[in-house]
Amino acid sequence: MLTHASLFSGIGGFDMAATWKGWYNIFSCEKDPFCRKILKFYWPQTEQYEDIHQFDATPYRGSINILSGGFPCQPFSSA
Repeated sequence: MLTHASLFSGIGGFDMAATWKGWYNIFSCEKDPFCRKILKFYWPQTEQYEDIHQFDATPYRGSINILSGGFPCQPFSSA
């Protein structure tokens, strides 16, 4: 089974795609509290981190097959 982790996860678009592919989501890192609630609801087994500046990924070295990162859309979105 492949493993996945996401940075700047938002509400979990990449995490959802990973789930659909049968990959195991190891961790997500997202600072927005609402987004973290969504992530925790759909992926309660996934470790959650809030601040990318304080996040230490060293324990995950060698255990992540796919690392995704969301593009911050706030400056470009009309929503």
